[in-house]
Amino acid sequence: MYRPGRPLALCGGAIGFVLAVLATVGCGGSTDRLVITSSEAAFVPVIESSDIHVGVPRLVLTLLERDAQPQFPEDAAFRIRYFDPTEDGIKFHSEAELREIDVEGLRYLIASGPPFDTAGQWALAVTVELPDGTAESTPRLPFLVRRNATGLARGDPAPRVATPTTADGVLERMAEPGPEAVGLYERSAADLISGGAPFLIVWASAERCAGRRACARALEQANELLQQKTLAVLHVEPFGRPRPQPLQGLIDKASEAWSIEAEPQFFLVDQDGTIAARFEIVVEQTELEAAVEALAP
Repeated sequence: MYRPGRPLALCGGAIGFVLAVLATVGCGGSTDRLVITSSEAAFVPVIESSDIHVGVPRLVLTLLERDAQPQFPEDAAFRIRYFDPTEDGIKFHSEAELREIDVEGLRYLIASGPPFDTAGQWALAVTVELPDGTAESTPRLPFLVRRNATGLARGDPAPRVATPTTADGVLERMAEPGPEAVGLYERSAADLISGGAPFLIVWASAERCAGRRACARALEQANELLQQKTLAVLHVEPFGRPRPQPLQGLIDKASEAWSIEAEPQFFLVDQDGTIAARFEIVVEQTELEAAVEALAP
């Protein structure tokens, strides 16, 4: 989930601030933009992804009903409708199915291959198709698609910056990992890049993450891959309890270099030190393992 840092443009607010989307005068004002008003909507969409740009491979959403997730039957289907910017305002662009990832009862919706081919103000709406043949839709949510990624993306060089290890005292003030998980903290990303070793680095503050269940799940996924011994796996807790210097400075420097503004974050780095894949917030274990297998020479 997005953690406050520099603001993410969302019609005058940060992503996650969803109620401001509902005024027709908010972002350039075409009168045909809105289908449903806030008073009519049973729930609203929330964008969990923190870095939305032209060519972004996936978009992560949740649905919010007041201060909780709405409940739907297990066999409900979810679709996303995209609206893109034109000279006359935001117009319907396309629609697609959404995949679901359940994290201990929390439903995340994944849009694969969003059609963001132009930078500017886009909008989306989510429709829930119920087993009885009825459907419910959200209001349109406007958001900014940037021309380029603000953080690291596939094909970018991984930062040659040290990440904290057990030698740096990284386990201080962290929940003590089991003996099988200590390997997550034994090596630094900078050393692995210099040595030409591919690796997965997972950024998640398991105890203080805003989306705590997703962060705990990410740490479990990292440990599972570590036990498979396919490649090196690292874990960094970017937003945990303050640590003594110089450890805190090391964590802050690494977090800034990797552009960590939301968590969890998964980065796969190949033997050339290039970002091979990035997953924000949630990813299926099978999808993560497939990306790892793709790194094999």
